[in-house]
Amino acid sequence: MSVTRAKQRQAQDRINQAASLAKSLAKPFGGWIATFQEAIGMNAPALAERLDVSRNTIYASIRNEQAGAISLNQLEKIAEAMGGRLVYAIVPREGPVEEIVLAQARTKARRIIQRTRAHMALEEQSEGLRSEAEMVEDLAADIIREGRRDFWQ
Repeated sequence: MSVTRAKQRQAQDRINQAASLAKSLAKPFGGWIATFQEAIGMNAPALAERLDVSRNTIYASIRNEQAGAISLNQLEKIAEAMGGRLVYAIVPREGPVEEIVLAQARTKARRIIQRTRAHMALEEQSEGLRSEAEMVEDLAADIIREGRRDFWQ
């Protein structure tokens, strides 16, 4: 196994582990800032004082988080002021990360197979070919194994 392939495998394992943990971490209704404040019993004036900002700034941060408009930097500062830490990850919507790679490989393979079959039909050479699904799966595996630079194009 090449170094690149080993690094990719390690990254996939890390993403899959994060994905399994993230399933139980749905964003609370009021957002993480308000939920953490409630959990530790810290009100907005106390948090504002720790951050050396106004209460209105804290309320605006809570609204921004709920709207998805808060920066990671700001969220991290607020978390630290409450004695917490920010944790974030990018994980697959569903299934393991390898499924994303396989879906892309299948898409590329399907395009190649369809072009090839069209040319063969024009030359009347399509008789006796394996099923398109079989050919796509085989070619997709080859594409993944090759690790081509144009994989995501």
